[in-house]
Amino acid sequence: MLSFKKFFVYNAVIKNLLIVVLMFVASFESYAKELRMPKDIVTELVEAMAVNDSKRIKAVFSQEATQEYKRWWARKKQGDDFKKWLQSDIIDVHGRVLNPKLEVNDNQVIVTGTYVNNDNYKSTANFLFVVKEGKIVSWTIRY
Repeated sequence: MLSFKKFFVYNAVIKNLLIVVLMFVASFESYAKELRMPKDIVTELVEAMAVNDSKRIKAVFSQEATQEYKRWWARKKQGDDFKKWLQSDIIDVHGRVLNPKLEVNDNQVIVTGTYVNNDNYKSTANFLFVVKEGKIVSWTIRY
């Protein structure tokens, strides 16, 4: 039979071990997120767009993400303007890429295929994404 003193010591040891394990798990999750490769992040976006999962779509972007059209003279969208564009031009109309092909060069991912949405818009997709610290920071539409 355990004495009260031994029980107290064992209980304290178990609590401390549990705290260490929880801290390890939390830090490992953070580390694992950092280890996600740019291709994984952009693949997550393409898959989320396919099923129009707005939470997953928004989750892959940095708070400072930007968007621009390479060949238009439009200004780069960022901050609230980026969020409004993402909502209106991608999420609200279920924008997605059919038959996506991904090409990776360091932290840049090019997605090609056919972009379609529920407004009967269809165009060749040629998107350049830049990924930093596990989030998309730039989306350039290159057509």
